Amino acid sequence: MKSIKRPRLMYLTVTGLVCGIALALPSCVTTQGGQQAPVAQNESVPVAPSAKEIQQEQNANNVDTKPTRMTIRDWSNRSVGEDAVPNWLKPLTRGNSSVIRNEFGLGPNTASKVGLSVAQRPDRNEARVQAGLLFAAQTANSLKQYVVTAAAQSLDQRQMDIVEDITTATKINITGNRTVTDFWQEVEIEDVDNRSKRREYLWYTVYEMDMSTWSALVRKYVNDVIGAIPDRRVQTQMANSFGEIDAKSKREEVMSDEEFNLRIRLQEQAAKDAQAREIAKINSKTAQNQAAADVARTQVQAEADARFAAYKYGDAATAAAASTTAADFDWISALATSANVLY
Repeated sequence: MKSIKRPRLMYLTVTGLVCGIALALPSCVTTQGGQQAPVAQNESVPVAPSAKEIQQEQNANNVDTKPTRMTIRDWSNRSVGEDAVPNWLKPLTRGNSSVIRNEFGLGPNTASKVGLSVAQRPDRNEARVQAGLLFAAQTANSLKQYVVTAAAQSLDQRQMDIVEDITTATKINITGNRTVTDFWQEVEIEDVDNRSKRREYLWYTVYEMDMSTWSALVRKYVNDVIGAIPDRRVQTQMANSFGEIDAKSKREEVMSDEEFNLRIRLQEQAAKDAQAREIAKINSKTAQNQAAADVARTQVQAEADARFAAYKYGDAATAAAASTTAADFDWISALATSANVLY
């Protein structure tokens, strides 16, 4: 059995992380052509922190108070000798489909798109059903990142905020995909301090679809977003970005263990923060304190500024965190538990 002891850390919020991006004042910016473009004397240009800098900042904020131990107690086909962690699972969580393609004869990654859906529930059958439901949410989140990152390269912040709102509201209907395989793990989660324990099931479902089907899905999503944009000029700019969005969505973004763990930790904290903001928004409707309402509006603007910086100048981890909403909480929480088990 695989036992992993990992602390529950206090990570930076997405706002705290990417607001730091906006504080830097470099003397030039690198353009797409690789040339250095001069910056006006009083113009500030946000610069993304490196993964190493982010990790150092997280370590400095570590207040390790409630360590947990996660142990895999049971798993798919254990009785016939299946490993608790099949050899394709870790690479696939990091964006590398080569192992599972070889194992299941799926062909090269240029011919089809492989996706992984992860769900977590106290009941195994509920986790199975949830994994199917969450695949669309995970896919929509990825498409949102591609679209909004592309928008941030050619639009100003006001225009990008509109595109971001539209992408968040745009739904997708996935068809033409087939299930490659399923795998589940029963995980015991123990609070080391008080010895309390609970059991959760992680359910993994691997999907595949033809690349032409995937392109049609991306095109429909982008067209739906463009159709909802009120500004004709912005519509044109987004239409011109489709080729870039489509190409990026087809490339596998393979991460190292460190990069994967950094991204999921940032996304997990971002999902928790997003839920807290939703609760605060509900509470603010009945609040009578005008000062509190003013503070809330200021915070919303600061967060919008930070997200724009993350999309325009940030790396993949900060952009992924910036795109996270309260609606992403379930699948990100499941993936975070999986990361604790696998790594």
